[in-house]
Amino acid sequence: MLSNDIKGVCLFLGLIGMAYAALLIILVAFTGVKIVKSILFIVAMSAALFSMGLRSQVKQRIFMYAKTLLIK
Repeated sequence: MLSNDIKGVCLFLGLIGMAYAALLIILVAFTGVKIVKSILFIVAMSAALFSMGLRSQVKQRIFMYAKTLLIK
C-alpha cells in the first residue's frame, strides 16, 4: 500500500493535471488547435494518479454516486 504522503502527492498531481487539461480544452475551444490526443493522454494520466491517491472507501462512494446518476 502507498503511504499517506505518496497518496497526497498523487492527488495533488492528478488535480493539477486535470486543471491543465481543462485549460487546454478552453484553448482548443477558442483557437481550434488540434491537440486532442495530448489532452486525452493528460486526462488519462491525471485520472490514474488521482485514483491512486484515493482510499478504497472513497472510490466505492464515487462509483456508487456515478451509478445512481447513470441510472436516472
